[in-house]
Amino acid sequence: MNKRTKGILLGITVGLAWGLDSTLMGVLGKNNIFAGFNSSPLVSAFFHDSFAFFWIAITLIFSKQLKGSFQLLKTKKGKAAAVAALVGAPVGMSAYLLAIKYATAPYASSISVIYPGVGAVLSYLLLKEKLSKRAALGIFISLLGSFMLGFKPSGDIPSTFGTGIIFALLAVLGWASEGVIIGFAMKHIKNEDHIQAAPQQFLCLRYFISMITYAFIVVPLSGGFPVAIQVIKTGLFIKFGIVAILGAITYLCWYKAVDLIGAAMGTALNSTAALWTIVFSILFFGSPANLHLIIWGIVIVAGVFIFAIEPKKKR
Repeated sequence: MNKRTKGILLGITVGLAWGLDSTLMGVLGKNNIFAGFNSSPLVSAFFHDSFAFFWIAITLIFSKQLKGSFQLLKTKKGKAAAVAALVGAPVGMSAYLLAIKYATAPYASSISVIYPGVGAVLSYLLLKEKLSKRAALGIFISLLGSFMLGFKPSGDIPSTFGTGIIFALLAVLGWASEGVIIGFAMKHIKNEDHIQAAPQQFLCLRYFISMITYAFIVVPLSGGFPVAIQVIKTGLFIKFGIVAILGAITYLCWYKAVDLIGAAMGTALNSTAALWTIVFSILFFGSPANLHLIIWGIVIVAGVFIFAIEPKKKR
């Protein structure tokens, strides 16, 4: 198997894993334990990201790289990554799970995949990075698809749909901002030669920061500790642990795919998670087939592909 084929297969795996992760997190969020607790997605995010940290940490233990993840906090790039983690994990992930709760997983996933485009616009405005006409067209198409999804939903739509869309957009802003911060760190912070960190170590640090923030700030302030205790007592935490494997696989495969086929193609294949979420919701959990959602979901993914993949220049 050549390098490109392997990278594409890993990219497809990213979309599948994240799509299934989103669908299953939506199902777990409907458990009776969370009944009457509006901030239940915050507790769900705590268990999801804590287990994701645990699984990634195990892989780094076997490769003897775990210690290096924490040593990153002594570096400027590591500290920037920690700040990015605060924006992308507690803010982005919490908002995303709230979006799933209030607007259902297919809609939340379809809208969330526009974050690379929004990140590109923010980078253009804040970091003065170039934005080609093709990229601008792709961003416009994906934003149009998202607007149509939120503006004129159809099918079995919950009464909290509008609230869910707002949280989905907040998730987009959180994840896009995370990318901008990382971009700033890579562009403006000089390399520290004594630190040679693998992407997996930065990912481990990301989930560690997320876990600590949820445990000591988000869950306590939301009054979620009694619910978290019930999740542990009833054994529901085991299911969160299983689903979090998908979350870990998503990022590990994405990083490897980006290494093999580049960030553009890796990002584009990642966006297919929106369509996989729709497929899994229909096939496994009996969600009604919604033509409106499918059509505009495809438009969004097409926009991301146009934005992310620049045609090769002729020599």
